Amino acid sequence: MQGSAADIIKAAMIRIYEALEKGGLSSRMILQIHDELVLEVASSETEVVAETVRREMEGAVRLKVPVVVNLKFGANWRAVEPF
Repeated sequence: MQGSAADIIKAAMIRIYEALEKGGLSSRMILQIHDELVLEVASSETEVVAETVRREMEGAVRLKVPVVVNLKFGANWRAVEPF
């Protein structure tokens, strides 16, 4: 199971990186912790990055069960709020 989760997050990271580049966005992935990604997001790009990350993570692999993504934004880890 743990190996499968690692494969899923790697596929999602590649898809997110490519989508951010293709979209000409200045926001970037900066850190991965287990099944979580931390991004530095320009305030003007919050909504488009949220949509991009959700779409690319949920669509990274095809499974019989849905992959559900929770997003949070904040100025730092203490100040994160659900999106």
